[in-house]
Amino acid sequence: MKPPEHPHEPDRLAALYRYHVLDSLPEPAFDRITRLVQRFLNVQIVIINFVAARRTWLKSGAGTNIHEMDRESVCCGETVQRGAAFTVENLHASPRFQNDPMVKFEGACSYAGVPLTTPDGFHIGSLAVYNRRPQILTADDLKLLEDLAAIVMDELELRLITLDWQAAHERSEHLAHHDALTGLPNRLRFLDRAEQALQFARRHKTGIGVMVLDLDGFKLVNDSLGHDTGDELLKAVAHRLSGLLRADDLIARFGGDEFVLLIPGVYKSLHVSRLAHDVQQALSQPFQVHGHVLNLSCSVGVSLYPTDGQDTKSLLRAADTAMYHAKALGKGQYQFYQACMTQAAQEKLSLRNRLGQAIEQGELELHYQPQINLRTGQVVGMEALLRWPQRDGRWISPAEFIPLAEEQGLIVPLGEWVLHEACAQLAQWRSQHSQTWQVSVNVSAQQWQDSGFLQMIQQVLQDTALPPAQLVLEITESVLLKASPEAFKLTEALTSLGVQVSLDDYGTGFSNLSQLQHLEISQLKLDRSFVTPLPGGHKVLAMVRSAITLGHGLNVFTVGEGIETQAQLEALKSLDCDIGQGFFLGRPVSAEEFGRRYLPA
Repeated sequence: MKPPEHPHEPDRLAALYRYHVLDSLPEPAFDRITRLVQRFLNVQIVIINFVAARRTWLKSGAGTNIHEMDRESVCCGETVQRGAAFTVENLHASPRFQNDPMVKFEGACSYAGVPLTTPDGFHIGSLAVYNRRPQILTADDLKLLEDLAAIVMDELELRLITLDWQAAHERSEHLAHHDALTGLPNRLRFLDRAEQALQFARRHKTGIGVMVLDLDGFKLVNDSLGHDTGDELLKAVAHRLSGLLRADDLIARFGGDEFVLLIPGVYKSLHVSRLAHDVQQALSQPFQVHGHVLNLSCSVGVSLYPTDGQDTKSLLRAADTAMYHAKALGKGQYQFYQACMTQAAQEKLSLRNRLGQAIEQGELELHYQPQINLRTGQVVGMEALLRWPQRDGRWISPAEFIPLAEEQGLIVPLGEWVLHEACAQLAQWRSQHSQTWQVSVNVSAQQWQDSGFLQMIQQVLQDTALPPAQLVLEITESVLLKASPEAFKLTEALTSLGVQVSLDDYGTGFSNLSQLQHLEISQLKLDRSFVTPLPGGHKVLAMVRSAITLGHGLNVFTVGEGIETQAQLEALKSLDCDIGQGFFLGRPVSAEEFGRRYLPA
């Protein structure tokens, strides 16, 4: 026979399960209650039981060794079904309960029970008494049972509150010590584990390795494919790295694409070197993310205790310094810390501090490199290139200070100054010599994504009176071909304004060629990696020819940059490239020198 059906039975069972009492061991707190009832009411058997779908579980029992009963045959099932006190004076006279185990095996003759009721009104069990003689409890006796049943529920509620608090505390502790995106330990957890490892290393005279790992080209993924893809890639990287570690090793994410590894118990640096190599090998395998096949590499810096630092802060600083040196060597490198690296890091910090001052005091200047029509040999334009001269006659490379400007949030105002300066210079030559040259200006990702970029372009053109058609904005492929409606709208707005847009470093990003048909661009600027191998073999020529053909098919000019030899120049001419640029055709020079060389006398 099935247990009684009730429309709220699923909710009642859910209320029961949240207390975690089924199949649990007896406990003193409940046993004291059953023994108390046994003495006060002078009965042989007292039970606290919980009624599930088809069975009841005795959490406590005085006078019986039974722990589980079928729900359909026991009196307690009826108590729960009624949701009120239930008594039977003579069980032997009631066919309904002849299979109750208390009747069959314990010789029980009478029953009285009250429900265990949750604060939200669900009856999940009973506090019940059995006697081996016919008996009817008085109203006071039943009131005692009800009060004690309430105490049972108070105890369960207190435990539930405690369990909920413990779970919330554990969640809070986990969130406080783990990265929300990858689930890896965070900086706080790393520092705690590193301190423990250092204490062990000092006592046992062992070493510790610390690795700082930075993904090469991760920013390009974020810029070209979006942050959702970037986040999934970070999770995949975390999973892959976790599989390389020993039980005592720890990997943490400090933020962005920076991961830090703690390797305790190091006896030889060879082990750390092998792990650094394994890390790079693991991350060099392609990642499949959101339908894209992504190839990564990483730069790794390594420091060792006790040679490179005596505390966590020193070891992290040393490993971080080594990582930046590895990154400077190119992609996919790792470097152990050396003392001389600290001096280089200090020089970089000094450079960062000086850059802001140099911008404020107008120490930076523009140089211009000619762009040549490869069919006529005539100058048709120039690229504006930022330069930072030093008092001792040296020049600091843009490759050094442009990333620093981006880190400091200076690239947007600096980019505006470059645009204004370049447009003003060309407008001056135009008014003096009627020049129709175009000036190309590089635009950073931060500028392109700035909400006021279009308005700034309009203001610069208005201030300098330069015709929009003579301004070419060079945006890298990774930024311009990012599949977003905003990128398409911005190129359309610039084109409507009359400004030309050039796809810079073409062929190096994660672009989808089909996106080109939706972009309003005027130029494809071939990356120098296409030009350098020229004239090369038939494969090299085929690659460059296909890029130039694509440009002509889209009705845009193609520009070959980085021309340094006559052979490269002739190869581009033979492939019908429109415009050339490079040291062979003309080096970047100051505005004054550019005017002397290329303007009519």
